[in-house]
Amino acid sequence: MDLEELDGFFAALHCCPELVPPSEYLPEVLGTEGALDNEEIFPNLEAAQLFFSLIMHHWNAVGDAFRSGDFFLPLLLEDEEGNSYGNSWALGFLHGMDLRRESWKEILDDEDKAEWLISIFALAYENDPDPKMRPYKRPMTDEQREQMLAGVSPAVTEMYRYLAPHRERNAAARREQAMFQRPEQKIGRNDPCYCGSGKKYKKCCGAIKVN
Repeated sequence: MDLEELDGFFAALHCCPELVPPSEYLPEVLGTEGALDNEEIFPNLEAAQLFFSLIMHHWNAVGDAFRSGDFFLPLLLEDEEGNSYGNSWALGFLHGMDLRRESWKEILDDEDKAEWLISIFALAYENDPDPKMRPYKRPMTDEQREQMLAGVSPAVTEMYRYLAPHRERNAAARREQAMFQRPEQKIGRNDPCYCGSGKKYKKCCGAIKVN
């Protein structure tokens, strides 16, 4: 993922009614589950720690932007001429939704609430290989793109606020569950990770170290 797609991906995860743990979303960012063991990607431990530090820094930045109470502003990269298109951001957002597709049904199945996603779907499928998936038969005009981009910020902000009670209920349920599942002693690096991924702790949540 480039930074724009990552921003959209994280925005969807912060809006999502259900928590998606790092052990699940990090392989999506890296593009492969075996990336941690790939010496070409991470030649040493310091490189891996720096990468995860930067990733988690942006995760926190996206969360802080939502919690600020202002409208969330997506991070859009510009080309050499200073133009922003928003396609990567929208693709990242839909990618994030796909990790918990069922939890988004309340919005997707409601005609009025689904309008929050119109701009995102239009930008994501603008250049789809299947012409039938594209929102416009002809290339999107500057005016149409400006309208789509302007609609993203308020729509995502509304979704985040609307789904807040869902996230709070799910968080409360996780805390209650954790009270009964919390290990009495320090977890070992080779023990199963407590997040439930089935991986060893050292290759899951234990691999994330933020300075």
